Amino acid sequence: MIGRVSLALLVAANLLPLVGVLFWDWDVFALLLLFWCENVIIGVFGIARMVVSASSENTFEGLFLPVFFLVHYGGFMFGHFMVLLFMYSNSFSEGGSAVKPADYYLIVTENLSWVALIALFISHGWSFVENFMGNREHERITPGQAMALPYRRMMITHISLIVGGFFLIENGQPLAGLVLLILMKIVLDVIFHRREHKRLGVRI
Repeated sequence: MIGRVSLALLVAANLLPLVGVLFWDWDVFALLLLFWCENVIIGVFGIARMVVSASSENTFEGLFLPVFFLVHYGGFMFGHFMVLLFMYSNSFSEGGSAVKPADYYLIVTENLSWVALIALFISHGWSFVENFMGNREHERITPGQAMALPYRRMMITHISLIVGGFFLIENGQPLAGLVLLILMKIVLDVIFHRREHKRLGVRI
């Protein structure tokens, strides 16, 4: 049935963090950092959607909106990243320590699972190919509407995850709480995935 493969890949990719929590000692910061990187991936495919959905009669939208989105969304993501670092990472536990720009890269690479990140990229890439291109969603959406999709998903999903992560930090990061955080992320992702493609006329 249309859209089932992309939905199955989405759930499968989101189950990898569960393996990380159960067997690789992932903490709240590792989970939220992975989900932050997923937002970067969503932003990349958001730009692709804007470019593809732009009509030949209106090249302004196809050129201006991706550039505007890159600057605006990039700034938002940077602010989100700093919140994660200061609230959940022990890299800033020593108040007087100076952190250089190059240190941010090391913090990401040391706390991120590239296998899980690649799985998320494949999941969103497959959805782009199967739904947006294969099911011709690009014919039923404008670049402006495509630009709004990443914000809508990120605002609700990741505010919920940040609040949940803060609660876990305050309670010692119990294993059951980490598992619950991942399950909450999966449920929210499935809801937004189905709602988005239903709005664009795809049966899933």
